[in-house]
Amino acid sequence: MNKLAIVSSKKYFKSKQAVELINYLDKQKIIYEKILADSELQDSGNEAGFELIISVGGDGTALKAMSLGWKLSVPVLNLGSGTVGYLVNSFDSIDFDSIINENFENFKNRTPIIQNNDEFQPAFNEIVLIKNAPTRMLDMQIETYNQKVKLRADGLIISSSLGSTAYNYSAGGPIVQTSIDSLIITPISPFTKFPRSIVLDNKSDIKITIFKNQDFSIQFDGAEVIEGNEQQNTIYDYRLSKNKLKVLEVSDNPKLDHFLNQILR
Repeated sequence: MNKLAIVSSKKYFKSKQAVELINYLDKQKIIYEKILADSELQDSGNEAGFELIISVGGDGTALKAMSLGWKLSVPVLNLGSGTVGYLVNSFDSIDFDSIINENFENFKNRTPIIQNNDEFQPAFNEIVLIKNAPTRMLDMQIETYNQKVKLRADGLIISSSLGSTAYNYSAGGPIVQTSIDSLIITPISPFTKFPRSIVLDNKSDIKITIFKNQDFSIQFDGAEVIEGNEQQNTIYDYRLSKNKLKVLEVSDNPKLDHFLNQILR
């Protein structure tokens, strides 16, 4: 292992775990570069020659590290003490000697959602289409497998299995095991009758039509990427990417005890 990138916040760089990790790397004489998660992450090629990206923090930091790993085509290891979610591993569960020796046996292939075939803007948890006008609902149409359904709601979540315990769960969606590549459609406060969620397979293509003259925004993993009010109907296409990101996960087993104990206490 020649060079690592460590993505974290100022707060987490001072944590006991981060300090111990950096001390370990120093003893192993491994070169690393610290990258603040709150800064603009590198979006060019892997000119720095990173072989692995390690995030230290919660799920938000993990998502930023995964976005960077996607852009640089570099595997990612997420570490931290996140209270909920699937994205971070505990420090105690990781064999650093094995990782440093480039034994990537436990790295899983994670598939993001992409919009309009744009591979440069992945969403690993979810894409949210949501109203911007507080007194109006969003009128839209969902189309998949040549079937069309109209929906009036505050918004719509298109989630991956990895993101099923995030906004999707808060909006009433199901928890889906991360080893299953799927797309989950979950409405946000629907006015029209609509099932709580629809789970589609990894070959599905979803077209969302947002009808004209509505204030809306589209968010990728919590970050707004589009804010619009178009004078014509606008169609957005969503599917799982054909490409994968290697992310180290100790197990694909659902972390039900960890997750439910946190939210039910």
